[in-house]
Amino acid sequence: MTAHLNGKRIVLTGASRGVGYESTKLFLKAGAHVIGTARDADRLAKAAEEFKTLGDFTPVLADLADASAPATIANAVAAHWDSLDILVNNAAVQVYKKDWYEEGLDMLNEQWRINVFAQHELIFRLVPLLKKGREPRVINLSSGAGTLQALRETPDMPTYRLTKYALNGMSLLWAGELRGQVAVNALDPGWLRTDLGGPNAPGEPADGARRTLEVCALPWEETGKFWHGSQQIDY
Repeated sequence: MTAHLNGKRIVLTGASRGVGYESTKLFLKAGAHVIGTARDADRLAKAAEEFKTLGDFTPVLADLADASAPATIANAVAAHWDSLDILVNNAAVQVYKKDWYEEGLDMLNEQWRINVFAQHELIFRLVPLLKKGREPRVINLSSGAGTLQALRETPDMPTYRLTKYALNGMSLLWAGELRGQVAVNALDPGWLRTDLGGPNAPGEPADGARRTLEVCALPWEETGKFWHGSQQIDY
């Protein structure tokens, strides 16, 4: 499943923890070249030490809460490579609150940038390099919490659900814009024991990493869809 990743140039956000950390290890073991970002300098440095024993890894410090972060990442990529094969928009934030009133009015504005607009801007800025890549792909890590059915049936943690629902819509729109040039898909990695998923989740970060690689192995013509690994699911 990983032979096609050998030599691929991959950008992955949120590389120092959770699904991003496990995915980076799998990409490197498969022979890919990876630029990985994170917001915590110490955690990124520690992860980079391990990653560099596995393959070609370049760390980029960037906090997606900062409006300048997507440009910082894109500029670092352009300075390093003349083309890009895969962008994995993995980084996100989730804070559990039971409803809109418990969240207040600030959380949606703050998390919108991290969970939606940063991904949009990264795609926007990296499209020129992606168009020069080999069967280029964008994978936006979404969540089953952001499906239409979930919004209808489960009203808790509304900001997280809404931002993931918006990310799904953004994936559809970019897929239409880039059809035949760059494949764009959304991925539900599953409910996992990460900083986001919490200690009671049934899955492990490695499960999400495996599903990320499964989406990378899909036929390049598959675009504009929502996946749970290699299984297509409803938006």
